[in-house]
Amino acid sequence: MQSLSLVIIRFCLSAWVGAAVIFVINGVQDVTYQPFDSLIRDQLITLHFPVYYTIAWVLLTGSFLSSLLLRTKKLWSRKKANLITILIMLSLAISLVDYFWIYLPLESMITPAGSPRPAEFHHYHQASKYINSVNILLALIAAILVNGPLPRQTSENSNAAESVANVK
Repeated sequence: MQSLSLVIIRFCLSAWVGAAVIFVINGVQDVTYQPFDSLIRDQLITLHFPVYYTIAWVLLTGSFLSSLLLRTKKLWSRKKANLITILIMLSLAISLVDYFWIYLPLESMITPAGSPRPAEFHHYHQASKYINSVNILLALIAAILVNGPLPRQTSENSNAAESVANVK
């Protein structure tokens, strides 16, 4: 179970960071592409972002559950295991806050598609950029910690061999 949990957490965190970066790159290209008018841009936003959040929640939930299982296996030091779990929890919580308190109000501001944007749109859009950057950064830090080399596991046999070598 430990090996499976390690594979899942490594896959989910790495996949989320990669997917988020690709989504941001494509999203920026979509909204800055000059031939697209505001109607098309608004439709792309309402089409793509629900998928973005769904992917985030699936991958971050998988990471979180795996981190809980791995904490019981003493794969990492207690401090490192706690840090990984906290980073994933924060990333997941931030994505929920972003969706309910930033994205949904933004979506209502651009619905129906092509409608004029209210003054607070810019404030919400800036907040979305910053909160998503923090979210991805936290997940990236957790992914770096999880994907790093594991500490060497010494068996009782190798410990006994080392003690005999030290005696000689």
